Amino acid sequence: MPDASQNPSTWPVFPDAGRKYDRCPTAFETVKAQQEAQGLSMYAPFTSEEEWEMAEFIVESGMSHNDINRMLNTKLFARCRASAPQDYRAIRSRKALLRTLDSLPGPRSQWKVIEITVTGNRRDAKGRLMRQVLYCWGRNPVDAIADLIGNPEFKDDMRYAPVEEFSDEVLAELEDADVGAAARARILSDFVNTDWWPRVQRLVAEHWPGATIAPVILCSDKTQLSVFSGDKMAWPVYLTIGNIDKDGYRLFHYVMRQLLSPLVEAGKTGVMMPCADGYVRHVFPILAAYVADFPEQCLVCCTKENRCPTCLVRQDQRGELLNSCYRDPEATLAALHNPASEQLAEAGLRDIPDPFWADLPYANIFNCIVPALLHQLHKGVFMSHLVQWIAKGHEDELDARFQRVPPYPGLRIFSQGISTISQWTGNEFRQMEKVFVGLIDGLHADTRVVAAARAMLDFIYLAHYPSHTASTLQQMRDALERFHANKAVFQDLGIREHFNIPKLHWLLHYISSIIDFGSCDGLSTEVPERLHIDFAKSAYRASNRKDYVRQMVTWLTRREKVRWFQGFLRWCGMVQNHADESETDNADDNWEEDDDTDVLDPDGETRWDTLALDALADTSSLDYDLDSPAPSTALAQDDPRALASYMSKTIDTSLERTGSTTDGRTGWDNQEDLDTEDSDMIVGPYKIARKPSLGVISGATIATALGVIDFAPALAAFLAGDGFAGPQPSEHSLLQHSYPVFKQFSRVLPSLRGYAREVFADRIFARPATNGLPPRYSTVLYVEKPDIAETIGVKGTSSACDSYRSSSHLNWNLGYRIGHVRLIFTLPPDLQRRRPHATDTFSHLAYLELYTPFSSSPERPVGLYKVAKSYSGMKRKAVIVPLTRIFRSCHLLPVCGQMIDRSWSSETVVDECDVMYLNSFSDHHMYLFVE
Repeated sequence: MPDASQNPSTWPVFPDAGRKYDRCPTAFETVKAQQEAQGLSMYAPFTSEEEWEMAEFIVESGMSHNDINRMLNTKLFARCRASAPQDYRAIRSRKALLRTLDSLPGPRSQWKVIEITVTGNRRDAKGRLMRQVLYCWGRNPVDAIADLIGNPEFKDDMRYAPVEEFSDEVLAELEDADVGAAARARILSDFVNTDWWPRVQRLVAEHWPGATIAPVILCSDKTQLSVFSGDKMAWPVYLTIGNIDKDGYRLFHYVMRQLLSPLVEAGKTGVMMPCADGYVRHVFPILAAYVADFPEQCLVCCTKENRCPTCLVRQDQRGELLNSCYRDPEATLAALHNPASEQLAEAGLRDIPDPFWADLPYANIFNCIVPALLHQLHKGVFMSHLVQWIAKGHEDELDARFQRVPPYPGLRIFSQGISTISQWTGNEFRQMEKVFVGLIDGLHADTRVVAAARAMLDFIYLAHYPSHTASTLQQMRDALERFHANKAVFQDLGIREHFNIPKLHWLLHYISSIIDFGSCDGLSTEVPERLHIDFAKSAYRASNRKDYVRQMVTWLTRREKVRWFQGFLRWCGMVQNHADESETDNADDNWEEDDDTDVLDPDGETRWDTLALDALADTSSLDYDLDSPAPSTALAQDDPRALASYMSKTIDTSLERTGSTTDGRTGWDNQEDLDTEDSDMIVGPYKIARKPSLGVISGATIATALGVIDFAPALAAFLAGDGFAGPQPSEHSLLQHSYPVFKQFSRVLPSLRGYAREVFADRIFARPATNGLPPRYSTVLYVEKPDIAETIGVKGTSSACDSYRSSSHLNWNLGYRIGHVRLIFTLPPDLQRRRPHATDTFSHLAYLELYTPFSSSPERPVGLYKVAKSYSGMKRKAVIVPLTRIFRSCHLLPVCGQMIDRSWSSETVVDECDVMYLNSFSDHHMYLFVE
């Protein structure tokens, strides 16, 4: 058994891999030693912290040279220099600043230019073949890898040997476990715990025991630099390594061969490199993955664009659910070296005799191609194909449905429909996916249309999982099979003639790619798209457009040195992010008051989530104890305090908690941390404003002006069941009291799979129309039956949800119910002090109008749960529950039928539509919980 103190969830595959050799100083230790030996400040070559901060700001703000001159010539800066001349010696002028920036320590890999002369097939006036000199700027990839693997900032995120990862429960019993059961529970998320690394480690270890593999990941994508003149192009190539935890054809191959040539010898014999932990290792940089969109994949693999770059499937069979043989590098090279052979045409290859990957050791370029979530799924299969097929002939109706989607945090409302949008982005594709399945239900008479769409959306959402097990991979396979089983409907409707679509075919390779390289999110084509903006395009805009490549390299080098030096100062423990702290404090103080962030922008997108969720998810205001063990004993179903203890341990947070005290004041002023085990905490702590943002309102006004008609009877029923001390107040007397009323509250829910970065920041509203804003009342999932919810719901922090599902005999929907929040309030002091646990800070309540309980299974073929408004006579059924019983917000979609009611609007549809679907695609947290 491995040492449990290291990582209780991993099992080493090659105990000798990643062997440590000599101890050596890291790059940061070397710089610090040089500064101390010369008696320099830690901020050298800058003379003071203030001077460094100013230089840091200038570089990161992207100021032009003219703007830098203007700033340095201001009276304010002159006054700073005059008051402390000893602190501003390096920034006397713009040129002095740039010289100082250039003298900063940084990565050792340096830029070099490769001059390439290309001879064309046209002749000049003298009859000579015309030539053109091209320049390729690049860095030695071995040096770049050494910079990455030796960066101390990555010390805690660096892996030097492959492992197999399991859930804690399986690992504890691994010695006695069935091999098949262990394989099913194995987790695949990153290079370190997948199949590629052990396979290559085994090959290298035959000659070099103790070797450290550096899986090389390349990304490339041609991009346009200029906006108005289209002649300025660049072809950036990005490199990283899989050791860090996670995101003209012949000319291209010639240039790539020049750039990557140092990897050939380094991959064969290895290079001794100092690593982030201060030890030297024998590192073998080996090409593992290549991230690119489809045209670039074909270019890299030397295939024609009407063939698959990965396998040998025939051109006319790409639309079938087939398992074709993968391309073989040796057979491919043999065909490329004999362009007249039949094999070249049969394999769909281009005539490229010397591909750049031919000599790279242990590399299989066809296996290196990885999923492209943006180009293959969102932009490709979903938007370019599925949406177009389903919308054909129903464009107006589909627009009307998108226009009437209820608002929800993080969800764009397409107020003009989707047919009028001309410029699409990846975010808009994902926004459409969140509501697409529910909206198309009933659009076509043939139910296979919805079944095919549902299957494809399941595949897309499953592909986004940040980790996988055998169970989730099987779910992906099942979803793909369901799509292929129903896709013939588009031929029957005359929409498609065939399905020989490259991006649709490549979905067959997703599962094998995940097994080899881990989850798709770490190798997405969205990474180079983002890097283009940060590096290529921003660097070009910073140039004067003359000899711009050289200027871009200088710009990138300076920024990289600043980032490197920032890491050095963090390592020294001398950087405190004062700006972030002040922004977080401000967000905590004022988040309740930012009503304008809920406004729809002109194109219909809600903006509040992009502003507020960042503040909610900021770790400076949360204190997660991610090392807290899960409870190992079953809880008595009739013991709510045991349930509270269980849930608090599951979430184990210490938010800046708020609540009303017995004298009616809120407990925010002291910012105290409470022991959640001493309160009846079912779901977890929440965050709410210090003061009631809607004021203190009488019960009669709540019932009339706020429309909470049954407030008094619902509150009386709640107090009766809450163990209220003394005589029960009458409904009439309850209307005479005044209640602090709030607009909203927030909660950060833990990952359903036990991963720290999968927390879900949620916000729940009960806000009447104010200041010209429409009313906003959230629908929520609340815990109706705590005994059942304790057994099945919130699903704890298990690292593999499928193991939970296999052991559970109950459905999640039995413990939860949907309610429409109409009021968030607290009791006045004279009522609060008569409740059990009267001093409990978590005393806020919510008035919910109920929907019918969930059925035992979702509706087919849409696969969503249908609910309806729940009535008692002619009145809506309503209950009052503590906020600690509200699990999270949920999104409802109207059941549209063949034609949606045009009298509905996005703001009114929840009130006017009686029958709704629970939208399990609203976010990945909800999808994982429901599905």
